[in-house]
Amino acid sequence: MTEFPFSSIKRIAQNGARRVSRSPLGELLKSWLRGSGPADRFGIEVRGDRSTADVIGYFGDGPDQLYQLQQWIPALEALNESRPVVLIFRQRAAFKAAKTLTSIPSVLAISYPDLAELYADNDYRLAIYVNNGMRNFQSMADTSIVHVHVDHGESDKKSSISNQLKAYDKVFVAGSAAIARCEQALWGLDRNKLVTVGRPPLDGNFESILPRDNRRTVVYAPTWQGEDEANNFTSVDTLGPQIVEALIALDMRIVYRPHPRVAATHDAAVVDADRTIRSLLHNADDRGGPHVVSTDGSIIDLFVDTDVLITDVSSVGPDFLFLHPNKGLILTDRHTEAASPGLQSPLATGLGALTEANMDRLPQMIEDSLSDDALLAARRRLKAHYFGATAAGESTSLFISAIEDSIRERVSGHRV
Repeated sequence: MTEFPFSSIKRIAQNGARRVSRSPLGELLKSWLRGSGPADRFGIEVRGDRSTADVIGYFGDGPDQLYQLQQWIPALEALNESRPVVLIFRQRAAFKAAKTLTSIPSVLAISYPDLAELYADNDYRLAIYVNNGMRNFQSMADTSIVHVHVDHGESDKKSSISNQLKAYDKVFVAGSAAIARCEQALWGLDRNKLVTVGRPPLDGNFESILPRDNRRTVVYAPTWQGEDEANNFTSVDTLGPQIVEALIALDMRIVYRPHPRVAATHDAAVVDADRTIRSLLHNADDRGGPHVVSTDGSIIDLFVDTDVLITDVSSVGPDFLFLHPNKGLILTDRHTEAASPGLQSPLATGLGALTEANMDRLPQMIEDSLSDDALLAARRRLKAHYFGATAAGESTSLFISAIEDSIRERVSGHRV
């Protein structure tokens, strides 16, 4: 049997390791290690007057997902009046982009050693997470902190009932619809983790951001395509151009509000459909518009001038329902099979859904949404199902009380 010298074996192993390291999988692994394991220290950067606080608003993702944190800023600012709050970022681009959002002190801790040092040097009591980003779990390694998931929307999407929710100490939810979703889908979930707080991002005074127009205003606000097909509820590529063409034929002002992540997508079908929708609206302006493509400002402010909202399975529909149950709401579903999670959602079963099969009924659906008393009653029932008896302006107080209870519970060692 021929024997290879040790130097040859070592060289073969090094070449193999080098090829793996340079492969797409190797690059992904190196990226993950830089963000989750032993890593170089980048140092801790503070913006504002302090890094110490009682409560952390934690955000581990990039600026393209900053909208998830942004909607919680008013509630965190209200909490900051009684409990010091600090925002902790893990990516420099998000840290820089958030500079204009709030005066709450912010900290950048890029690597895990930086984060661990930050936590060791401060006596943080509770951390709030607005999504299920992978870097959340680096923060959750600290056992002295109460870890609370609030999510960035009240949605019937699969991502709203991730098994990851079991890892948090508390999960703040809007109402009974969210509780039902969790209990049906998450085997072994501790029901005591779930705390009802309404929808704090919907508190506040919202202002008109559209120019005055005597026509009725219909807003088409689709969601993005999700991380996988099971979580893909966007109607942009399947129904979007048809919806806009049908609306152009009506004497209404059309507002197209694409999801923030549509602009960054690499899905060719979504890109093409988005481009087609914008072109249709631009060309329609010459025949009696103007119509609007809205990419800036708060969608909640956009609701003020909305008569009818057409949207996908996402948090947008329930948010609109909470604030404006007397206005028209039409839910879409790209899926046609009866077992589709979208078609089985409370909104779809209560109000019906616009699909490829009934697209020709869209004009009548719009009229019904504005005038049918049965649909009005259904919207009011659905509002109660999603948000309970919580009225606008009350959720932030519930949120702050739940934070206080969670901290007291952790300190005492007993449930409040």
